[in-house]
Amino acid sequence: MDNPIVRATSLLAAGIVIGVMIGLAVSPARRSASTVVQASDGNSAGTTKVKPKSGSRLESEIEHPNILLGDIMTVPFQELYGVLSTLSAQQLDELAAQLKNLPAGKETNAKVVAFFKAWAHFDSVTALRAAAGFKNSEAKTTAVQSVITSADAAQAKALAKQIQEWPADFLTREQRNGFLNSLLVKWSDLDPVGAAKFFDTMQVDAMRFHPAASVIAQNWAAIDPSAAIEWARTHGDTQGFQGAMNGAINGWWSKDHAAAEQYVAMRATDSAGRQMASTLTSYIFSKDPERAKEWVSKLPDLDTRRQAEHVLVIQMAVNDPQNASEYAATLPADVREATLGGAINYWAASDLAAAGEWIKKLSGPARDEALGTYTYNLLRKDPSAAASWAVTISDPKIRDKSLNGIATFWLNKDPAAASSWIQNSNLPATDKKRLLGLAPGG
Repeated sequence: MDNPIVRATSLLAAGIVIGVMIGLAVSPARRSASTVVQASDGNSAGTTKVKPKSGSRLESEIEHPNILLGDIMTVPFQELYGVLSTLSAQQLDELAAQLKNLPAGKETNAKVVAFFKAWAHFDSVTALRAAAGFKNSEAKTTAVQSVITSADAAQAKALAKQIQEWPADFLTREQRNGFLNSLLVKWSDLDPVGAAKFFDTMQVDAMRFHPAASVIAQNWAAIDPSAAIEWARTHGDTQGFQGAMNGAINGWWSKDHAAAEQYVAMRATDSAGRQMASTLTSYIFSKDPERAKEWVSKLPDLDTRRQAEHVLVIQMAVNDPQNASEYAATLPADVREATLGGAINYWAASDLAAAGEWIKKLSGPARDEALGTYTYNLLRKDPSAAASWAVTISDPKIRDKSLNGIATFWLNKDPAAASSWIQNSNLPATDKKRLLGLAPGG
């Protein structure tokens, strides 16, 4: 008579490996069948004794061949990948089927993510096919996105084509577009021309694919700028596609700084051109801040230069608002005011007192412009202090605008205190009358 243990062992070796190596719990007979993968070919395999390795999570002898997925999400990725990669396609499908039968919820989603990320790392095409089999929409989305996230860029083309071939009612349009967007970005890392051609065969929501178009164009331009620019230009009138041209310019700059800079500078004379210049400014700054400053300072169109300088200063202010403020204060008068104001806004939001101390050291128009922004930030915290700062502004236009804003806010918040301050100030009578007239019902 055949020994049932030998027969079961030949069928279940891989399953037992999972139980021992990745801490998958071994189910007692009372566990629900929906949460286990049966360790047999449909017939009872009898009781099997598994002796865990010394030091493993299974510290005692366990009896039963049914294997649970258990704490799969706590297993290190490399360990899980190493085990799953030894299993047959049938065994992997059986484990996926077990996941599909688990109740929907956060814990199940965590198991789905761990399993499909590991599987996709060595066979993303098969993993995606299995992921598509989930009936629950949330679990399906989780599984498919996990495959896409973990898949190698070399497999992006095959995965995109597989998703494109799914029936129209298999996914919502938003889900399909989201998955394809992620895959096109990956695909373009290795083959931007192929990704662009695939993109052009699709009928998609342009706004949804704005990021993918930009990345495709950027990766393509790093190889062939003229072709990428032409591709982006052919889509220039498509809503949400303007990012493709910006991406192409950035990619071109990575290949030929001077040529890309000259191309943009010559065309930055309308709103689209200014936006392109601002985008390139931000990109250059992320690679070479000093070059970005030099290029922006030479832009021939004043409005373009103002917009680009503002982008520069805000990007600087995110990490170092004082440095951004100091840089903005040195700019020519025709671009300084709005730019300096942007830097002061960032600084005041993080350290109002330090910004005020720095402004005390300024003089002339730069001081007035900085104070115009600073008093606006200060008034909500201390309107009296804001008003005291505002009256020291030399430029009458900036001073009146600042005082008007402070008075309007203060007269609404605390009419008695505001009125008292205005009446007792050294302001001219006409200014006092104007400010008091800003009171509600005044």
